[in-house]
Amino acid sequence: MKQFDAIVIGAGISGLSFASHAAAKGLNTLVLEKSDRPGGCFHSHRFEGSAAGFWLELGAHTCYNSYGGLLELMERHGLMGSILPREKVSFKMLVNNEVKSIPSQLSFPELAFSAWKLFTLKKDGASVASYYGSIVGRSNYDRVFGPAFNAVISQRADDFPADMLFNKRPRRKDVIKSFTLQGGLNSVIDKLAVAERVTLQTGAEVARIAKGLDGYTVELADGTTYQAPRLVLAAPPVASAKLAADIAPELAKLLTQVKLETIESVGVAVQKSKLKLPLLAGLIPIGEEFYSAVSRDTVLHDSYRGFSFHYKAGKVSLEAKLQRIASVLQVQTGDLEQVVQRESQLPSPVVGHKALTDQIDRLVAGSNLYVTGNYFAGMAVEDCIVRSKKEFERLSASL
Repeated sequence: MKQFDAIVIGAGISGLSFASHAAAKGLNTLVLEKSDRPGGCFHSHRFEGSAAGFWLELGAHTCYNSYGGLLELMERHGLMGSILPREKVSFKMLVNNEVKSIPSQLSFPELAFSAWKLFTLKKDGASVASYYGSIVGRSNYDRVFGPAFNAVISQRADDFPADMLFNKRPRRKDVIKSFTLQGGLNSVIDKLAVAERVTLQTGAEVARIAKGLDGYTVELADGTTYQAPRLVLAAPPVASAKLAADIAPELAKLLTQVKLETIESVGVAVQKSKLKLPLLAGLIPIGEEFYSAVSRDTVLHDSYRGFSFHYKAGKVSLEAKLQRIASVLQVQTGDLEQVVQRESQLPSPVVGHKALTDQIDRLVAGSNLYVTGNYFAGMAVEDCIVRSKKEFERLSASL
């Protein structure tokens, strides 16, 4: 049986950021990932063949200078020199198959009439629809802001807790406001996965976890076993619930209550010469089966442009998706090169979700069992990293 100081299950940004902090503290940390790739919602697809050197984000798309936790990791792992500025292109709306500017769809009289409520309304206990609908006006919300929020979180945002959508954070003045990295955001994962004192094992399906006097024993489906005094659950909540069933049944029950939404993403590359669509950051659709289309135009390439369409799950076939993508981009389906698909599950919290996560925190307090992920304070990259650091600080206090 191989011994480690900590075992992390799940190699997304939550699990790997926890592992980075633990390793920096001198703890030999094992990270187990069921799939064949680390990163989770960090997914930079790097194309091959004629599009070699071109990459496209299928998960998280942008980072900001307010992401202090991410910047701390980047500094630790020598990534600050890899920062790429984003081109100043804007999001557009797709209305009746036409690309429109966002301001063109707004009612400014309604906005002026409602905006004063921004100074009186509280986010606590409010949904995105109730809070922002009051501030911008109902028709503005239905026509513009609602679809825009849907695009941000790749799901219907109306019932999402208003206080989880955007978290205000201090900005680093020495870093550009918004950025990506050379080779895509997966460059962060690449570094975290090979850090000193971090051992990553992909294709590692956990069959059973047992808790004993010496800590936790993790057995894989192939019979390999590992032992550590500390265990971190950084997998999606359904998977973490299944893993926790034998060692923390009350925790498992709570984790099954985290609502999830499945998203189907399709990425394509198109030769620049075949596109008439103006440069843009992405499209916010009205009345479509996809929540957003995010463009690679924020980082220009000599030969290609790229687009990631984030679809509602189970609605249309891949063939139908590609036909619609071609229509939106005003090209032929044969012009869509390097088609790549990705399915992901995202948290879909509703008002009252914080009471659930507070219960999780109370259950694990004082134990050597740690829980992290994108379903605590918010879904942004920084929210995941902040949660992991908070849990690590709980571990560090016991050393």
